[in-house]
Amino acid sequence: MDTSKLLITAATGNVGTPLVKALQRKNIGFTAGTRDAGKARQKLGNNLPTVYFDYDDPASFAPALKGKEIMFLCGPSATPHAVDLIMPLIDEAKKQGIRHIVFIASYPDVMEKIKAKGFDYTFVKANFFMQNFEIYQTRDIRERGEIFLPCGDGKAPFIHTRDIGEVCAEVLTQPEKYRSETLYITGPQAMDNFDAAAVFSDVLGKHITYRNPDDATYRQEMKQRGFSDTYIEAMIAVFGKIKKGLVSQTSPVVEQMLSRKPLSLKDYVQERREIFGG
Repeated sequence: MDTSKLLITAATGNVGTPLVKALQRKNIGFTAGTRDAGKARQKLGNNLPTVYFDYDDPASFAPALKGKEIMFLCGPSATPHAVDLIMPLIDEAKKQGIRHIVFIASYPDVMEKIKAKGFDYTFVKANFFMQNFEIYQTRDIRERGEIFLPCGDGKAPFIHTRDIGEVCAEVLTQPEKYRSETLYITGPQAMDNFDAAAVFSDVLGKHITYRNPDDATYRQEMKQRGFSDTYIEAMIAVFGKIKKGLVSQTSPVVEQMLSRKPLSLKDYVQERREIFGG
């Protein structure tokens, strides 16, 4: 494979950033799809090869895909209509001759479309990101001393996005090896949010609780905070997977592929303790 024919979408995102850094360490050629080349180079290096790419601007798809053979696909984060934004990209990828898609497999409908279009594919199904605490809970943890998510007492083996990025870099280095595979990757252990609160408390040096709201309580409080019904229901649905026990299984894939243990939640909180007020 000519690795310069590789497009990385969402290159400055939670997964794209560690993926790009891993590819840079491996000296693997690629082009980073980004809305803002200046900011991307500031974050990932002045020599970063970029092309304009924006999910909200479908006209950017064809130029970004032109001449590429492999696409790393990561959908827009925290976007309720993400599937609607991704589907036209899959159609354009077929027109432009993309042959292999490595997809952070968040959306079953997108996975089915990739298969139906006849692409070679690798699906990377990552469990809940540790970075979700930063995206959704920074203010609660920092200012209220609590985790406020509708997860019940369900457990998840939270995974660091650096591990996701490094796994994806391994796949992109030798895509034929992982063709038609679905890789389920997790952190080292399943924990509930009571366990997570204990980790935050230990690292930050202050007491963090898990309020464990039921859906009605979560819905009411989030409306008071000014969030839309669409956003609230999406959060309840997503985090309900933890509550229902649907995502508690751990996987050895990270250790098998990276020859090291996956990073722990404690590792993550120690890295980001200043963000959470430690």
